[in-house]
Amino acid sequence: MTKSRLGDLLKLGIAIALLIWLVLKLPDPAALWWQIVHANKWLLLLGAACYTGAVAISALKWGVLLRAAGIDLPRSRLLSYQWMAEFFNNFLPAQVGGDVMRGYAVAVDTRRKADAAASVMIDRFIGLMIFMLFAALSSNAVLLWGKPDGQPFSPEGAIFMRFAAVGSSLAAFALLVVVMTLLSRRLKRLMERLLAVLPFSARTLPLWGKLAAAFDVYRDHPKALLLTALGSTSIVILTSVNIWLIARAIQPDSISLLEVLVINPIIVFALIVVPLSPGGLGVRQVSFAGLFLFMGAGYQLGAAVGLLQQFIGYLVSIPGGILWARGGRRQQTPSAPPPMSVKPH
Repeated sequence: MTKSRLGDLLKLGIAIALLIWLVLKLPDPAALWWQIVHANKWLLLLGAACYTGAVAISALKWGVLLRAAGIDLPRSRLLSYQWMAEFFNNFLPAQVGGDVMRGYAVAVDTRRKADAAASVMIDRFIGLMIFMLFAALSSNAVLLWGKPDGQPFSPEGAIFMRFAAVGSSLAAFALLVVVMTLLSRRLKRLMERLLAVLPFSARTLPLWGKLAAAFDVYRDHPKALLLTALGSTSIVILTSVNIWLIARAIQPDSISLLEVLVINPIIVFALIVVPLSPGGLGVRQVSFAGLFLFMGAGYQLGAAVGLLQQFIGYLVSIPGGILWARGGRRQQTPSAPPPMSVKPH
């Protein structure tokens, strides 16, 4: 057995172990299954529509970045690549699996590997910044004005909210500073000199160089960056509404949309930085259960929402798997590849 196959089996084992641990922590596992089976199917369908819309917007905002770099692909092809990436996201560890796939697809399609990689990197970077900004705004709003239902937080919930407010605010600010630094030639040079004298410069400088090269393409395209940020804003809202509708389908008035806007970015961040299982299986459900508990909505409800959201993600991504199986793996070779606007490093 190869090392790669062994690693895949280990990650699958971790996912199963996390799910078993989650169920064992429930006071009544049968009630969890009852909640899932008897959830409002119309609200679940509406939630799936929101999730589908988020995937489609992801493709369109990525297309904005590609066009700014001189790559103009048909919307149908962008949607095809994005749906294949969504399929990979659900069946590979962390969401970077889909990023690698769509970057590779465009690179093969256009023979512009550097531009394709840059577009994916910027798309992911701006998306993460917007997600953390929403977490910061929502958590601080809840801290200032309290829960929308007027109920007090538990001691653990209050600690979590303070941690979420401070952590997400710092993360959003740091990401914003990095973006501003990369868009300014003078600040970028200052950062390079600073990283050169700091520990681990042998590792950090090459990473900074790749990120800087990606942003170089878009320095003269502020409109593309703004549209990407607006697209990411729409995705945060749609995916949060998706979670909120799933929760309402199981237990009406259990959690507010504002509270979901706090926890949704945190879960997305956790799935990126903790790639322990295929598609975040297990990690997603444990995160939902814990965060719903802190919000006062209940551990069991969080587990049910996490399972249903994962299931909806699988269903929505099925067309991507079909597209990949029917021809997405075939390399396309254009007769006259256009010139590259970013020099590969």
